Amino acid sequence: MKIDYEKMTAEIDLMNDKTMYVVKDGKLIPHTLPDYGSTVIVMVGGRVDRLEDNTKRKI
Repeated sequence: MKIDYEKMTAEIDLMNDKTMYVVKDGKLIPHTLPDYGSTVIVMVGGRVDRLEDNTKRKI
């Protein structure tokens, strides 16, 4: 991930399907997704407040 703060642009790898990106207050926040389970995006006031992972383990 390359960030150009002057232009306020970021270059991310679109082939990596294990990472989700959230933009909050002009900052790009990477979040690694679990192998099994779910990720819930909690919104407050129309903005992202937090991410909640529910992780499972396959046996």
